[in-house]
Amino acid sequence: MPLKLLIRNPRAGLIISNSIAAIIANAVTFNIPLYFQAVLLESATSSGLRLIVPSIAASTIGTATGFLITWTKDLKAPLVAGALLVLVGTVALSLMQRGMPGWAYLLFLVPQSMGQGFTFPATFMSVLAVSEQGEQAVVTSTLILWRSMGMVLGVATSSLVLQNALFHYLRIFVTGPDRDRVIEEVRKSVKAIPTLDPVYREQVIDSYAASLRATLIMAAVLSVVTVFLTLPLRLPKLGQRK
Repeated sequence: MPLKLLIRNPRAGLIISNSIAAIIANAVTFNIPLYFQAVLLESATSSGLRLIVPSIAASTIGTATGFLITWTKDLKAPLVAGALLVLVGTVALSLMQRGMPGWAYLLFLVPQSMGQGFTFPATFMSVLAVSEQGEQAVVTSTLILWRSMGMVLGVATSSLVLQNALFHYLRIFVTGPDRDRVIEEVRKSVKAIPTLDPVYREQVIDSYAASLRATLIMAAVLSVVTVFLTLPLRLPKLGQRK
């Protein structure tokens, strides 16, 4: 992996921002079903089904992005749109509250997924457009490597933030004679939450809500980084080498 790919724009900005976008995407995908299970007390099946529409949105926008770039020859607009949508989406997700109507949760999930749909195809096409033909294999491999690394880090870092935040908030919110037992049970499995005494159940739900909000705020902060990495990039029109 040539070092110049990671220190010279526009390829450095494209590769690093794409890796961060992968971190955000997997952090959201990994934690949102947990929000529906632990905070809204839905089943694992129902929680997973809520991701169908956002997944369709990401796939549809991803396909449309390819046609849009081919038609307009503009590589930067989809990148900026994707970064901004991811920012709006992660901020919206961090603001979710209990008691909202079902359609509102779905609405909050869509912008971030649309941002993914713009970002990943546009980055791939952009990094090829700014590379000589002889470098394209190496550049493509590097982009995929860093994206894959971002996907792994998305699960790892979000899990790290969640578990530490959960330990902290459970200690703050859960009170009562069975406090230690309750904390131990709910840290092992969210399935224990619906079986708890109503008082403990509300305390644990508040703890999970605060912990997941902290995790989603982390994703929102990372999305700000992707915006600042994307905005300064100077990209040629499709078909022109730079």
